[in-house]
Amino acid sequence: MVQTTELVKVVVVGGSFAGVAAIQTLLSSIKSGHKNIQIILIEKRDARHHPIGAFRALVDAEYAKRVWIPYTNLFPKDSHHKIIQDKVTQVHHDHVVLASGQTVAFDYLALCTGSANPAPAKFTVDSSKESIAITDKARENLQKSKSVVVVGGGACGVELAGEIKNAFPDKNVTLIHSSQTLVDYPGYSPALKAGALTHLRDLGVDVVLGFEAQIEGLNFQNSIQVAPRTIVTPDGKSIESDIQFLSVGIRVDTSYISTLKPANNPSFDSSTLTHADSHQIKVQKTLQVNGFDNIFAAGDCADYSKVPTAAASGAIAPIIAKNIIALEEAKGKGKGKPAKLSNPGWLPSIMLLATGPETGVIAMPLIGTRFSNSIAKATKSKDLMIGMTNTSMNWK
Repeated sequence: MVQTTELVKVVVVGGSFAGVAAIQTLLSSIKSGHKNIQIILIEKRDARHHPIGAFRALVDAEYAKRVWIPYTNLFPKDSHHKIIQDKVTQVHHDHVVLASGQTVAFDYLALCTGSANPAPAKFTVDSSKESIAITDKARENLQKSKSVVVVGGGACGVELAGEIKNAFPDKNVTLIHSSQTLVDYPGYSPALKAGALTHLRDLGVDVVLGFEAQIEGLNFQNSIQVAPRTIVTPDGKSIESDIQFLSVGIRVDTSYISTLKPANNPSFDSSTLTHADSHQIKVQKTLQVNGFDNIFAAGDCADYSKVPTAAASGAIAPIIAKNIIALEEAKGKGKGKPAKLSNPGWLPSIMLLATGPETGVIAMPLIGTRFSNSIAKATKSKDLMIGMTNTSMNWK
C-alpha cells in the first residue's frame, strides 16, 4: 500500500464476533506496515456480550460475571483508532448517520450488526448493567421454580434446556418444538439432529416434537415469563410449568440500509439490497454489498452464511479486512489494475452444542457427530469459548 499522510477511514458497525474479527485482521495489517488506516468502531452497547455463554450465565452466577467484556483494550493505547457508542440509523455511500445526529464519514464500511434473539440469549436493551439484571432476576426465578418449559428446539433451545437440566437435575424441564426434528438447519447431518434429541432425553429433558406451543404472555419482548401455565398437546398430554422461556425467532434489523444509494443514482431502489423475508443484506462472494465496492457486510446481518453461528461470523469477517487492504494496494499500482479480492470459500458445517460444563453434542468434519463428554468439554462446554473472546478483546 502506498503510504500517505491522509488516513484511510474504515468504519466498522457492530463489535461482536464479525466486527471484532475484521478489526483484529486490520490491526494485524497495520502492524505489518499499513500505517495510514484509522479504524472507527460504532457499537451501541457499552460492553461486548458473549452470547455463547448466555445460558451458562443464567444458571451460574459466577460465570455470569464474565460474559460482558469491556472494549477498553480493543485498540492499542494512544492509537488514532476510536470507539463511538451509538447506533447507526442511516447508511450512505460515503458516511453513516447515528441516532445522536452525528455524521461519520468513511472510505470503507463494514456492516457487522448481527442479529437479535430472545433473552437470555441476547438482549433488547443496550446497557450491560440492565442486561445483567435481567439474567440475575431470571436465575432467581428459575431457582424457585419446579417446572420449566422451553419453547423452540433450535441450537439455542437445545442448549438452554440442557444447561437448566444440568444445573437443576430435580426440576422438570420440557422442551417443545414445532417441527419433528431438533436443530434442523441446512447442511447438517441427520445424525446431529437425532443425536441432539437422544442427548437431551438422556439428560432427563422431556422433548415434545411437532407441536407449535402458543403460551399466553410469552413473546419475543417477554421471552422469560414467570407464571403458572398449562399446555395441552394435540394428543391430550398436559404440561404444567411455572416458568417459561421462548427460544424462537432470530431477527435481523438492517433498516439502516434503506437510505443507501450510489452517488450518481438517486433513484436507486435500496430495497433490492436486502432479502424481503430475512432482511439480510445481499453480498457478493467478496462480502461487498451489491453495487458498492467500498461497503461490506458479514455475520448474521449478511446472507453469505446459511446458518448464523459465531464460528461462521468469525471465519468470514476477516475477508473484509483483507479485501480493504487489497483495494487500497490496487490504488497505488495505477489505474486499470483491479484489486485481487478474496472470498471466504467453503464453510464447514460445524455445530457445537453445549448442554452443561461436562456435556454436549458436536458435529465437525472428519470427526463427525459425537456425544462424548470429553470431546464436548474440550471443544466448547467447559468455558464456552470465553477465553477466545477475551483474547480477541485483549482482555484478561
